[in-house]
Amino acid sequence: GADLAAAGLANAGGRGAREIAARLLAKVAASRASPDAAALETLRLFLAISAPLSGAVDALQAFADTRRLAVAPALDAFAERVSAISRAGLDPSVIAYEASFGRRLDYYTGLVFEFRGADGAVLAGGGRYDRLLTLLGATEPTPGVGFSLWLDRVATLFAELPEPMA
Repeated sequence: GADLAAAGLANAGGRGAREIAARLLAKVAASRASPDAAALETLRLFLAISAPLSGAVDALQAFADTRRLAVAPALDAFAERVSAISRAGLDPSVIAYEASFGRRLDYYTGLVFEFRGADGAVLAGGGRYDRLLTLLGATEPTPGVGFSLWLDRVATLFAELPEPMA
């Protein structure tokens, strides 16, 4: 913090100048590394997985079997999440699973999601973010889940619904 203050800059997210510089240098080093061809192919195959949520567990299991990956605990946890979604009254066959989907904010630590209208416009998006408050300076990790609504889009969607019949 003192290094930043000496330069006339405000501390950002509770990180000091040394931590910010170390993270930047690590990112530069990682960008110069040559990826392992087999690992890169595995990643490409994983990111190509796209299925209705009702078929995602089978698709992920097939991927794991093909690549000989031991992911049973993670896949069991994912299957339980799909089951919980179904028990909550949502139809997993109309929910899309996209392995390549992610939120662009690095504080997300778990499940992330978006709700889209029929026209493809994002109506809501969010996820689990256990690191957010720590990044903002909290001294203890605090779990969290949240989302943002695009109220103008939601309002437009409801304005376009037909009037209920009496």
